[in-house]
Amino acid sequence: MKTWICTTLANFYGPMQGAARLYAYLKKDGYDVFLEDFNQNAYFALLSQGNLAQVLEGLKNNIDSFSRSKYLREDVGSLLSNSSNKGIDHILEKATGHKLENKDILFALLEAGDFVIEEIEKARQVLDREFLRLPPREFLIAFQTFLCGKAILDAAYYPAQLDMGLGFYGDEYSTNANDIIRATTDLRHNYLIPYFLNMVIPQFNKDQPAIVGISITHTSELIPAFTLARLIKSTNPSTHICLGGATPTEVAYRMVKNLSLWEIFDSLVLGPGESSFGELIDHLESKRDLSDVPNLIYKAGSSIRQSKLLQDFDINNACTPDYGSVRPGSVLPLETASGCYWGKCIFCYYPRQGTASGEVAHEKKRVRNIQLVLQDIGVLRDKYHPGFIGFTDSSLHPKRIEQIVNYNMNSLNKVYFSAFIRLEKEFKSPAFCKKIAEGGFLGGQVGLESGSQRINDFINKGVKIADAEEIITNLNKAGILIHLYTIIGTPGETLEDSQKTYNFINRMRDTLTLGWQIYPLYVVEHGPLNERAAEFGLTTVPLPDEYLSQFMLYNVQHGVTQNQSMQLSISFSQELLKYINPVHEIMDIESHKVFLLLQQARGFPPAKMKDIYAQISGLCS
Repeated sequence: MKTWICTTLANFYGPMQGAARLYAYLKKDGYDVFLEDFNQNAYFALLSQGNLAQVLEGLKNNIDSFSRSKYLREDVGSLLSNSSNKGIDHILEKATGHKLENKDILFALLEAGDFVIEEIEKARQVLDREFLRLPPREFLIAFQTFLCGKAILDAAYYPAQLDMGLGFYGDEYSTNANDIIRATTDLRHNYLIPYFLNMVIPQFNKDQPAIVGISITHTSELIPAFTLARLIKSTNPSTHICLGGATPTEVAYRMVKNLSLWEIFDSLVLGPGESSFGELIDHLESKRDLSDVPNLIYKAGSSIRQSKLLQDFDINNACTPDYGSVRPGSVLPLETASGCYWGKCIFCYYPRQGTASGEVAHEKKRVRNIQLVLQDIGVLRDKYHPGFIGFTDSSLHPKRIEQIVNYNMNSLNKVYFSAFIRLEKEFKSPAFCKKIAEGGFLGGQVGLESGSQRINDFINKGVKIADAEEIITNLNKAGILIHLYTIIGTPGETLEDSQKTYNFINRMRDTLTLGWQIYPLYVVEHGPLNERAAEFGLTTVPLPDEYLSQFMLYNVQHGVTQNQSMQLSISFSQELLKYINPVHEIMDIESHKVFLLLQQARGFPPAKMKDIYAQISGLCS
């Protein structure tokens, strides 16, 4: 049976791993399967000359409402300006010969629309052709102009927005099932409907796949995935649509409570697709009962059922991801282990990820043999020449980093790589840090969680604050870039503890070259904090059943409340924002991290990127 494996709008900078790994696995076993990238391709189609011309035409049709309200014109002009970091102001100044106030930007855009769209199209073609192999100055200039297309889309479909690091964004829809269903037919706010209708459905009609698998890694992909599924079902109701990936696995127990969603799709795979998707194809082809397909939740008539067997996948049986065709210099993700080798933090859900059962044990079948990992690296290097490989493990152990470094040092072509890491004792050695930097380790992301030693001890982080400062300093001196994650509001945390987290970041800000994120505490419904809520003085309340989210409301017996956690994380982030590398002005935080890591690999460290950005900021504002 002809099968599509699809990704949807998620991230501008590179392809998604889960679908590519499953595609390789199915192809190896001889299935008639095709990988369809509706992620990166969507960005380039949405911001194309043809699509933007139609979007502007739609704005022109609403010109009467804009004409009557100065405030509305101000709002739209401000949105266009801010969404492009004043890039659209610059293009319009070229077109009109003078600077514009916000109230005049929309009318100027409609008047000079052809010129503006032609400028965006030139940048789009450069990015499509050269992508991340462009020198940083040229990339930033082209990217800034490309953002003007995003700004036009944002203005036309507000409050739905296009995000370069997270895909479908904005406040028009929540994770509520009713919102998701509404989004699938909402031409006013869902900019993906025209794209899918014009670009994807004709291809679907040509290929006529009997089965379509749609991968969903993050909740931001729910709207794109369900929109695509709805349009496919509308085109051919007999097509079997199966959802998979991290998000459907985590919220499957909620999806089964929302029968209206199941009018749009037919089945859902728990955990890695390799355990079940091939069997799903076989059962559908032979018209057998789906109850024997492992890890499957499926629609049977008017009821939703779960198959008999839960079966976890041995990652050593996985194939190297086959990403098909990727743009030059793309960043490629690669997993070497699921879960977390530490797995002791009282708040953390990561140890349960990557399995169908939610099992927390870090068994051998969840850790890929290093020789297989090195083979994966070699295949991706030789086939795609990536800008760098981003390891997606919850945490890559220093020993494994060193093994990859040794492989690099013995290879003719070094592969740069990034990873999530823990602040382990190995990094207290300047010599070790220097070695791994020379061997291709660019850096990545690390969780400290709290600047208070009392709180870090309470959550079993296993990190001393003094050691954290020493390690981050060593990594920085070696040229390894670090992004720090912290949390405000751990159970029992005081305002003084929270302030220590702020003070730590402020003190270390010059060494945190990729920046930082300060999160409020999230209590997850199937996570350890909720399971031990009484022990930690928490009273938890799940969201209503129609929300496809595990996040909970909670009250505390003492310490920082949920509202304070949210407020402090926002205020601390705003106070520290001025210290982050200024490239963030034209990039969201996810894009910012990827871009700086990529430039580090090419010999442009963050300090140099500051200078380059300063040189072109006049062109970008």
